Amino acid sequence: MSRLFIYDGRTFPDPDSRLTIDEVRRQLSDFFPELANADTREERRGEDTAYTFTRRIGTKGGGRRRRRPLTS
Repeated sequence: MSRLFIYDGRTFPDPDSRLTIDEVRRQLSDFFPELANADTREERRGEDTAYTFTRRIGTKGGGRRRRRPLTS
């Protein structure tokens, strides 16, 4: 049984079977920084296990910005 890692339609081989899934994700985040906060989904594919990383959708930056009132 081998592990496959999928991100953005690309499949990556297992870099080291001793690494945890989070360690592999962190290693891939060196090349794809958006993976630092990615979600992981596990799926069986015959004898193999595929782990799909997906970006989390969120807002970038801090809190809410206040709108300034329009002046005439």
